[in-house]
Amino acid sequence: MRKIALTTLLIFQYGIVFGQLESDSSKSYNNTQAKHAIFFEILGSGGLYSINYERVIGENRTLRGGISYVNGDGFIFGHMLTIPLSTSYLFPTDKDSHIELGVGNTFILNEGTFSNAVGPIFGVREQDLFNGGAYARISFTPVLLIGKEVEMAPVWAGISFGKSFK
Repeated sequence: MRKIALTTLLIFQYGIVFGQLESDSSKSYNNTQAKHAIFFEILGSGGLYSINYERVIGENRTLRGGISYVNGDGFIFGHMLTIPLSTSYLFPTDKDSHIELGVGNTFILNEGTFSNAVGPIFGVREQDLFNGGAYARISFTPVLLIGKEVEMAPVWAGISFGKSFK
């Protein structure tokens, strides 16, 4: 009985080990995944622009942090520092295309006044999560501005481009 149990265990172990060596079309996310991205975003979560770093954690979840500074003497925004932070989930639609759903919080320091902008992220991106390379993204980011008063900015969008790497 002991030999039968051991033989059965070895057969299942053999099947599990070799079952992971499948064709290129059924790749699973692992250590060969391009887990890092650096990108520039125009408008979007960071305000006028932001420089960002994003890390893929797990299979399809991302964490992002960025920074932007506008030295706008006489400009509409004045001196403004923004720090966008977000987390998103990527839904693959084909090899390199993904639908992105997430939530973000941007810390804003504008002329000595601190406020927050929080809201959802709806986007589409082209990013090869296995090999790295070009990164392009279009996102819709309606925000709720929380400062001295609470305001809604329902129409806000961004365009991002950069590079993802391992």
